[in-house]
Amino acid sequence: MESKLAIVTPAKNEAKNISNLVKAMAGQSRKPDLWVFINDGSTDDTVRVFEEETQKFEKDFVDTEILLVEYEDEDQSYALGPKYSRIIKFGLNQIYQFEKEDRFDYIGILDSDVVPEIAYYKTLLDKFQGDPKLGIASAGKQKEDYGTEIITSYVNKSFAPSGFRVWRRACLDQTDYTISVSQDSVSAAKAIMMGWKVQSFPKLEVSLRQRGAKFGYEYYGKSAYMRHVPYFYVLAGAARMYLSGKKADARQYINGYNDSAKQKIDRIEDPLAIKYFKNRFYYKIMGK
Repeated sequence: MESKLAIVTPAKNEAKNISNLVKAMAGQSRKPDLWVFINDGSTDDTVRVFEEETQKFEKDFVDTEILLVEYEDEDQSYALGPKYSRIIKFGLNQIYQFEKEDRFDYIGILDSDVVPEIAYYKTLLDKFQGDPKLGIASAGKQKEDYGTEIITSYVNKSFAPSGFRVWRRACLDQTDYTISVSQDSVSAAKAIMMGWKVQSFPKLEVSLRQRGAKFGYEYYGKSAYMRHVPYFYVLAGAARMYLSGKKADARQYINGYNDSAKQKIDRIEDPLAIKYFKNRFYYKIMGK
């Protein structure tokens, strides 16, 4: 029996990106069995464009159940709290409610500004089936649109970014997906600590807008502080950005961390994830 795949896509005012997203999904060599598209209070034409584009590719989605659902939340500040995780949790619950006799074997997130290559999901499912310990996986190659140029970057091989990751269902069930800031990093850390592999594959590619473009790199510095990432790692990350030409991003990243520390903002509370983030360098050396 073929494995079943479900994908969650959150979207807020993403009308300009929807056409490329739907076209990429329609062209997948292995399409999801269920695609949950969440409209998060958009005030532009996100919903209209999504409906028109999916109708245009109706024949390509004949074996895909598409659910367009509305999400309402008074919190509109993604960058200041666990808003993103609440939306994803809502999407996951839509998947669980949709299930009847058969469970989905793999569940993923695909942000509305991400365009995966044609063989994206087929390749990832092949990777999962070839390695029973692989718990979370994603592309490792990112083509980021900086407006005036496209810059290629690579994800750390032991991480799978939230915006285009896929979980093995058993891993997702074991690690859970609770509402929290930086929940995708938290769930990856917990997966590693529980013996699962978290991996990105450098030959697998996605295109997306500039990372940090929506919130600024202060957000990622703030996220690092919330995850108890030691300051040494933050400085090392900023140095890599600086040397790659992203000088402004590097400064923002450090400022985000320092400002959060001064304000003593809330941090993650999951003890297993905290243990991982505080000792990440040790775990890398030990091959964990």
